[in-house]
Amino acid sequence: MNYAISDEIDLVAGFARVRLDGECAAGLLSVSGSEVRPLFRPFGKGAKKIYVTQARRTGEEHWREITEPVGGVRLAAADVMITAREIDRFEEAHCIGRTRNVGPGAPTKYDWDGFYVALMKRVYTGGFPVRQRDLVIEMQEWFIANSAEGEAPDESTIRRRIQSVWKELNPA
Repeated sequence: MNYAISDEIDLVAGFARVRLDGECAAGLLSVSGSEVRPLFRPFGKGAKKIYVTQARRTGEEHWREITEPVGGVRLAAADVMITAREIDRFEEAHCIGRTRNVGPGAPTKYDWDGFYVALMKRVYTGGFPVRQRDLVIEMQEWFIANSAEGEAPDESTIRRRIQSVWKELNPA
């Protein structure tokens, strides 16, 4: 959230027709990290809903007042997103993301570092699916899509890697 507050990463929400400084806008608009912060408190209870009173179109530098509806647009935490393009841009700008360790020892057969990054992206942007098995299948498909030979570890291996994250972070 601190990166969003300092305008280093763009948060977006989907908007029906609104007016920004009197000009019509709709679709994905950037929302201010400072305004949505109450939804994502690291301690205690976060707000269930807030009213956003400013937004900007993608690529615009300055925030604009939401003049219609009067009082702003009501959002919940689930309405706030980070686009995949923005995640990729942020990772590139901060030299994080998929990396391959090159060093002593035999290389691993599968890209486990990339797997954990993809897993965290999935959980951060889309939350947890209802069943752990669904997440295992998604991550197996990630391996197939991201390996040179289209290979993936078996489900039980992926399940073992996911299990601690599932138990610790899944609110269900």
